[in-house]
Amino acid sequence: MRKFSELEKRLITRMIELDDDTDSLTVLGNMMEFYLPDYCYIEVKSQNNISIQIKKELEQKLTADCLRKIDKDITKNLLSIVALFEYLETEKLAYFVGDLNFNTLGIFFDGIEYIKCEFLDNDLKPVIYKYTRKKIFVSETLRVIEQNGFKTDEEIIHEKELSSVNRQLKLTYCALFLTLVGLIFSSSLPFWVVSPIDVKNDLVVIELNENTIIKIQQSITEIINQLFAELVNTKQETKEILLNEHDSDGDVGQ
Repeated sequence: MRKFSELEKRLITRMIELDDDTDSLTVLGNMMEFYLPDYCYIEVKSQNNISIQIKKELEQKLTADCLRKIDKDITKNLLSIVALFEYLETEKLAYFVGDLNFNTLGIFFDGIEYIKCEFLDNDLKPVIYKYTRKKIFVSETLRVIEQNGFKTDEEIIHEKELSSVNRQLKLTYCALFLTLVGLIFSSSLPFWVVSPIDVKNDLVVIELNENTIIKIQQSITEIINQLFAELVNTKQETKEILLNEHDSDGDVGQ
């Protein structure tokens, strides 16, 4: 699965909202309302007769630069929508069915006079015509993708790996802390503990000798070294995962 742009994410979310709304049709026209200015709409008469209609009252106010910007913005949005629909259809993430008798995209105000602007590319017109007349059904897979924040499979795997490594780090830190506490306690305990016992009615005092203390310290030191080695390895694994994730993002961006 590829990454989705912010515009594509909004479009997919809108598709799902319309699909869940029993009073609305999941069609391109209901999605384009959010991506067209309220002073224009797109008239769809046939595969080769598609044009942008702008309110005539604005004719004198719109400069050539404004018209070029309108053309650029609308064309860019339409290209993004068409490319998304083709991808969703190819990957069977959404289904486009029927041949509805729709001939407008955006909001058309009855009684308002419009002027026709021939902006759209001829190669784009047949595809716009096709999807304008289709009803959209969203697959459950696409719903799951949207619920997961549009994360790719690679991103989900990386998150699971990082979560596992972080759990290991936490356990290692806890074990290291407990070991240090045990080391401090064990090292100081012999100086505090004296065990009196009676042997044939004589009081004998038994204390841990120096050799025993040294052996205890050596054993604990070995345990600490092992924990430190494990901690270093775990940190290295985390670093490698993050670097791999960064490299993957770089490859996608290229």
